[in-house]
Amino acid sequence: MSFRLIPLYILLLLSAELKSQEVLWATEILDYSSEETDMYQSPKNRAVQVLGEPSVYPQMSKSPCAWQPNGSEYGEDYIKVGFAKALSVRQVAIIENFNPGAVARIFGYDESGQEHLLYQNSGEKVNVSKRFWRVITEPMTRPLNAIKLVVNHRMSKGIKQYDAIAISDSQVPIEANINLAEDIPEDLQKENLGPVVNSVYGEVAPIITPDGNTLYFTRSHHPDNIKNKKDKDAEILQDVWYSNKNTHGKWSSPRNLGRPVNDEDLNAAATASASGNGLFVLNLYNQDGSHQSGLSRSAVSDGKWSFPEQVKIEDYQARSVEEGKSPTTEFAISHDEKVLIMGLSRLPSYGNNDLYVSFKRKNGSYSRPINMGSALNTADNEGTPFLSADNKTLYFNSEGHPGYGSADIFMSKRLDDTWTNWSEPLNLGPQINSNRWDAFFTIPASGEYAYMSSDFNSIGREDIFKINLFESIKPDPVVILSSRVMEIGTQTVLNVPLSIKSNNDEINEKGLKLEFEEASRTYKIILPVGYKYYLDAQSSGFIGSNDSIDLSSEKNYREITKNLFLTPVRAGHKMILANLIFAQGRYKIQKSSYDELEKLIDIMKEYPAMEVLLEGHTDNQGDFTLNVKLAKDRVDAVKSYIMENGDIAGARISTKSWGPIKPISSNSTPETRKKNRRVEFTIIKM
Repeated sequence: MSFRLIPLYILLLLSAELKSQEVLWATEILDYSSEETDMYQSPKNRAVQVLGEPSVYPQMSKSPCAWQPNGSEYGEDYIKVGFAKALSVRQVAIIENFNPGAVARIFGYDESGQEHLLYQNSGEKVNVSKRFWRVITEPMTRPLNAIKLVVNHRMSKGIKQYDAIAISDSQVPIEANINLAEDIPEDLQKENLGPVVNSVYGEVAPIITPDGNTLYFTRSHHPDNIKNKKDKDAEILQDVWYSNKNTHGKWSSPRNLGRPVNDEDLNAAATASASGNGLFVLNLYNQDGSHQSGLSRSAVSDGKWSFPEQVKIEDYQARSVEEGKSPTTEFAISHDEKVLIMGLSRLPSYGNNDLYVSFKRKNGSYSRPINMGSALNTADNEGTPFLSADNKTLYFNSEGHPGYGSADIFMSKRLDDTWTNWSEPLNLGPQINSNRWDAFFTIPASGEYAYMSSDFNSIGREDIFKINLFESIKPDPVVILSSRVMEIGTQTVLNVPLSIKSNNDEINEKGLKLEFEEASRTYKIILPVGYKYYLDAQSSGFIGSNDSIDLSSEKNYREITKNLFLTPVRAGHKMILANLIFAQGRYKIQKSSYDELEKLIDIMKEYPAMEVLLEGHTDNQGDFTLNVKLAKDRVDAVKSYIMENGDIAGARISTKSWGPIKPISSNSTPETRKKNRRVEFTIIKM
């Protein structure tokens, strides 16, 4: 065996040509002879599908995302496309994704419109079902800005499809790339949740609650699913099941959710509420046990799930993509339940199932669905949406974007508040997507990992897998806030409403929704980082309480518990005026403290016989005597404010200055010293 060395200058020429290669994909349809159309006049299989980079590469299968001429099987068809600019063409590439070999001639056109024959079929046969066909051309005297394909149906019988056309100024083979997420770890693996959760039956469509502690999923063909007792031969269909994570991070043996969510029909969970105590399920539930296409909501209380109630969507419609089959629908909802995303087939459409968005109205219903646009939707199927807790990052599966299997999972970021402007979808890569149908991506609020279903390396049919997320596909960080309203001193949880606002007007205009978890009597909310938030609780018979959470510098996911304590209006009760702020060494009341003092005024007006004691405290910085005086000046300033702005008699307000004598925190750091600079309010008499 002998080897021939390639001269160094040839290698350098090839390397230089590769670096300088320019590739242009068709951007304009100039003319065509025919195209496949459907009754809805959607873009499926029409000439426009040949524009841009390939849609179904590298799988290259029969697809609505390709031009399909519908001329006579014995005649000819043609398509002429234009490019963004003229190029000295040395190569033409054609994605023949279905039934190749029928291109009889290829013509090029220069800027004057003159026609040049670039390729003539001499009778060669093609023995493959699909191909990325690259045609090397002779050097052209003029740059070309248009290409025409002539298809002879006699050369290859049956349906033919063409996904994309490109030109290049180089003989280096034109390539088409999958739009992959950046920095995919080579060692990334899908972890099967194992036989505790998965079985020999099918586990699909996992839904993880925001706190990551409850996993809902749909289980098919399991003998413990609810079966139609009247029909002994009826197929065991699918039910909603769930598993809980214990304190050691282990999943419990799954349990059937039971009636009324599950019944003799097909049952499936769609998405979970922010607290995990509300579950959105597919279909509308009729009292006679029948179902209709749509979305319903069930809530759990004392371990019992309510009968699923219809989620009303204006002009909701879902049609079947395939004749004779039921519509396929999937749903995702934002953590505040204000935005509903749907994967379904309806009009107007880019083709098969598209992603649509609806917005919650004041009456609780959702608006008419709006198509989410061509950045996400293709002529093929898009579905299984999941909206992350940041309300910006969307995960979905698609059969119409370049990928590894029949459907892959993609990620896109919302670019504005229209919900129709999205970044170019990123394929999550071959470690997550297989050569099969991949779908149902779900992520807790932490954004550190995800769950999905797949039949690749599964125990039985489909299984649920866990994947650690890498940086480029993580959602933006959020904070889960849990809060209870309690009586000070007794730790008794009070049934008192809690409100929250932000220092961001746009967030306040959209509204912040605290969800109440009845079992624990806890309010929960998912908050975007980068802002400050203010909690407030008011109730008759109590001195209201408020507190703030500063997330303006937060960069990571956190879970925060912030309880508010109300002081009963009765003699002897003391409270710290937490939002009464003084600069170090100063006694002038800042404007940010006015709300706190107005609440004291309101209480003293409500109880005219009330007498109070104001006690002033400082940190230990500086001279002791001066600190005692500073504390006195502060309580005197508070007393004056209450008297002047509330018309409250001075005899009802006593004052006491302690200076640095009674610290409630260490004086070792600026932050801890800040807590010692305070005014306390005690009810002396009612």
